[in-house]
Amino acid sequence: MLHARTSGRSHAEACAQLEASCRRHGYGVLGSHNVAETLRSKGLPFAGESRIYEICHPGHAAAILAADPLLAAALPCRIAVSNSNGTTRLSMLSPQQLLAGLSGDSPGAAAHQATAAQVEAETLAILNEAAG
Repeated sequence: MLHARTSGRSHAEACAQLEASCRRHGYGVLGSHNVAETLRSKGLPFAGESRIYEICHPGHAAAILAADPLLAAALPCRIAVSNSNGTTRLSMLSPQQLLAGLSGDSPGAAAHQATAAQVEAETLAILNEAAG
C-alpha cells in the first residue's frame, strides 16, 4: 500500500520539514537521492522535482534484524518528496505490508510485525508533519 499526501509547501520546504520531522521522531536520514537531477544528468527529460529519503530508527532496525536478518533487504524506510506542475506530494510504502509480504510465517514474524506497526505509525506521523 502506498501512503501519499499532498502538501501546500514547496518542494524545498517539504524536504526541510521532512528532515526536521525525522529528527523529532528519533529517525536518522541515512541518505537522499535527487532522482530528478540524476535523470536530467543522463539526458532524460524530467520537468519536476523528486527526492527519495532513506530514513531509519536504529532501535527498530535492530529489532527487525534480530527477528530475521534476511529482512535487511527491506531496510531502510523510504519517503519520496516530489513536485510536478507546482504540486508537492510525499509518499511512502507501508512498512507493515512490506514486511508482512516478505516474512510470511517465519519464526520471528509476530515480533517484527509489532515493530513494523510501530514504524508505520511513526513514519506516517513524519509524512503528515512534512506535508503540513
